[in-house]
Amino acid sequence: MRKFALSLCLFLLAGAVWAAAEQKETMKIKMTFNGREAVLLMQDNAATAQLAALLPAEFTFRDFAGKEKITDFPRPLDLSAAPRGMAALAGRVFIYAPWGNMGIFYKEHDTEPDRSLIWLGDVQSGLEDLAAQKRDFRARLEIMK
Repeated sequence: MRKFALSLCLFLLAGAVWAAAEQKETMKIKMTFNGREAVLLMQDNAATAQLAALLPAEFTFRDFAGKEKITDFPRPLDLSAAPRGMAALAGRVFIYAPWGNMGIFYKEHDTEPDRSLIWLGDVQSGLEDLAAQKRDFRARLEIMK
């Protein structure tokens, strides 16, 4: 009987943990610029939490290397607890740790993981509109409800 009760408790605990994980939704950020919109599906990590704490906010993005749009944060983020290493694939949202800035790859840069990149998320929609921006542009970032 004791083994049965212990097994039942473990089963119920595992079910509660699974249910809590299922309820946690992935954060999405809406990026509005020049009458267009992109949706960013964010990772759950320390760097993303710090970005979320800054929002809503406006950022000025500029093209870099013909493959990414980059912007600076209004203040430095603490990246000490952020997971490092990411492949530079089209659609990836990231922080470049040496400079402490945020970027979005709109073209593939490298498929090998780069330890200087911190993965924030991925562009779920609107990547083509981001890539089409030829000049610097202002974008409003806000957490979607």
